[in-house]
Amino acid sequence: MKVHKFALLGVAAFGFVIASLSGGFYTLQRAEMLRTVADGLNQSLFYLEENTRRALQHGRMDEVQSILDQGSAINDAVAVVSISTDLRTIEASSSRSSKGKPVSNEYLPLSQLHKALIERHHTQFRSEFSYFEGSSRHEALLLVRIDEGYVFGRLNQIAILYGIGLFLVLGFLSLVAYIAVRRTMIIPLETMTNHAYTGSTQGDAYFIDELTELDRTLSDSFLSMHHQQHDLQNALDESRFLDEMLRTIADINQLLITANTVEELITKSARRLAQHPGYASCWIALNSDDAITVRALSSSPTADLSVGTTFEQRTDQHASDPVAQALRQSKPAVIDHLQQYSSHEAWYLFAKQEGYGSFIALPLLPSINEAPTGLLGLYTLRTDGFDAKEITMLEELAGDIGFAIRSFMQREQLEHHLTTEPITLLPNRVALLDRLTINTNVMLAIINIDRFSDINEVYGITIGDGILAVYGRWLTQFIKPYQDISLYKIGSDEYVLLFSECDNLARCRAFLEQLTTQSSQQSFVIDEIEIVLTVTVGMAIASEQILEHATAALKQAKLSHQSIAMYENASFKKDQENNIAWYKRIKEAIEDSRIVPFFQPIVDNKTQHIIKYEALIRLIEKDGSVISPYVFLGIAKKTKLYGQLTRIMFDKVIEQFKTSTLPVGINLSTEDLLNKELADYMEQAIRSHQAGKMLIFEILESEGIENYLEVSAFVDRFKSIGCHFAIDDFGSGYSNFDHLLKLNVDTLKIDGSLIKNLPHDRNTQIIVKHICDFAREMGISTVAEFVANETIYQQVRDIGINASQGYYFYEPAAVPVKD
Repeated sequence: MKVHKFALLGVAAFGFVIASLSGGFYTLQRAEMLRTVADGLNQSLFYLEENTRRALQHGRMDEVQSILDQGSAINDAVAVVSISTDLRTIEASSSRSSKGKPVSNEYLPLSQLHKALIERHHTQFRSEFSYFEGSSRHEALLLVRIDEGYVFGRLNQIAILYGIGLFLVLGFLSLVAYIAVRRTMIIPLETMTNHAYTGSTQGDAYFIDELTELDRTLSDSFLSMHHQQHDLQNALDESRFLDEMLRTIADINQLLITANTVEELITKSARRLAQHPGYASCWIALNSDDAITVRALSSSPTADLSVGTTFEQRTDQHASDPVAQALRQSKPAVIDHLQQYSSHEAWYLFAKQEGYGSFIALPLLPSINEAPTGLLGLYTLRTDGFDAKEITMLEELAGDIGFAIRSFMQREQLEHHLTTEPITLLPNRVALLDRLTINTNVMLAIINIDRFSDINEVYGITIGDGILAVYGRWLTQFIKPYQDISLYKIGSDEYVLLFSECDNLARCRAFLEQLTTQSSQQSFVIDEIEIVLTVTVGMAIASEQILEHATAALKQAKLSHQSIAMYENASFKKDQENNIAWYKRIKEAIEDSRIVPFFQPIVDNKTQHIIKYEALIRLIEKDGSVISPYVFLGIAKKTKLYGQLTRIMFDKVIEQFKTSTLPVGINLSTEDLLNKELADYMEQAIRSHQAGKMLIFEILESEGIENYLEVSAFVDRFKSIGCHFAIDDFGSGYSNFDHLLKLNVDTLKIDGSLIKNLPHDRNTQIIVKHICDFAREMGISTVAEFVANETIYQQVRDIGINASQGYYFYEPAAVPVKD
């Protein structure tokens, strides 16, 4: 119960007591007054009785009447006084109307006056007395009727006045007591209760010292609780903010892995950062010449800021612009309270228009010692900016984005080198092979410049390269009206036209005849030297070996001196017969256990010591001759024998190297990686021989990988039991960089087609150098394949490749060679 309600109940109870006391006092006072009236009446009637007796004894009735008439004067309470001498009839009365009336039985004896008057309010009494008239004794009755209005009305008024007076006095005292209690007890308690409800930290002083101390104690407690609550709330808010920040960083780190392009990475990263509850908008700008250009914006573009907006890279050391500071100093720059800042730069005008409170510019640093690749701008509605922990986390995130952007750029540069012919800047053979992997339902034509070697010999290589570039541009313009024709440069003097829609071979042939005719009619001028070209074309329709078929057709055209030749199916039948014969030879070799591994050592380029081996499959003929896998392995892949060959190689390598201290590599195709039965078999064998640490699975990069989820699962499965992985023939396929980024490999074996051209091809040197640097950044070791001589070996060492494999050191042998 609340204090004021309790106080009111107390007052009500006290009032009830006062009312009860006043009522009791009134009853007692009234009874006392009636008793006093009764005593007075007794005394007055006694005198009246005596006077009446004397008058009757002398026989003076007139005097009796006079005495009766004076009865009211004797006592105000007497209304009527009568006398009866015969005890039956009133003979004389102060009320003339009563004279002669019979005496009523309602008259009570005077002895009952006190009780009857007080308790029953009776007003008629009689007193019987005797008198002597001469010697005779007579009885008489003195009858009295009391004035009811006087006795009860007047006396009630007096008693009521006494009661009211007492009530007022006691009520006043009660009010004084209530006010005193309220001021000294109730109000302090109510105040302290209110402090408890509101959590007030301000104590008050009261009349009672104990209450003052109690209120101060409560106030101190609430003050301490407020501080603790404030600290806990701040800690909770900070924890929630940092938790959301970690979620944001985790999402962006996932983007670093899954994004396929720089644009996808920075666009999704900017949007994800802006989705954080603490941030309002984000943009990412990348370096371009002497400025940085906005390439991603999370919010809607405005007149001040949009994708394509550039910021000048200022070198003024005193410039206060945060964008310039972040780029110049390679560290974050923060502007708090943007409403107090002023600038004409696009980033500020955008913030002013949107009403943002703070801004941070974060450099995108690929590494500590490198210059920023760009800048990340982040806005928040808060005016108090960014705290130290937040800036540290954002700085690390910007560094991760910068590293990913640099990796993408290197990848794009490498892919450009690998897929672009440097003289004509047309897509090269690698790009063509990738295109054929994607779409096999095409028609292909190889265009060869006739007697191009003569041009080089007569005019020199510079003029020859110029002719290749000019003719490439002419071909580009020639096919420009045709959306279904693509142009590639694949050899020193060969171009390829790929027809993605060519259901009508006659139309395609007519187009090529027109091309050959116009080529011969066109003059190409290089350094004022006019040269006329003729070309020969080999055509082939869709097949798994379309490029080989077109090459065969080109050779046939040159042998028959035709400008255009189409690949015929007769040779295909001959290939089928050859495949059947080889199938039988491979099957017999499997049955006779003539499929064996040869081991070629791999040496460390610094020490030239053997550090591991590669197991190479060989087929031993019945006469003991050794057959290279290039002859039979392709045929085995077309049949169901390939899986058996892999298992045979695996078993024999395990048996040969079960006691070896050096690891050995085994080649696996995409078919092997997706063969669950083979994977189960190999895992069981590896576990039983405890051979995980001595096995390196070399994934054939040249075949291409499409199902990365299953291949990645295979890699993780066998890495968990100690095996290592390498990518073999790296550089022979267009999608090879996906292998590095998506598969957890340990070694990169650079394809021999690149290594053998290192001494005399500057473009190959650049490509291999980029591959080596990229692998080093990824923490992957490198091996150069087909190192055939000292010159190649020195080039490989200078570039920084870790190890070498080739005939310069060791040939493959049936028994592993030792140092």
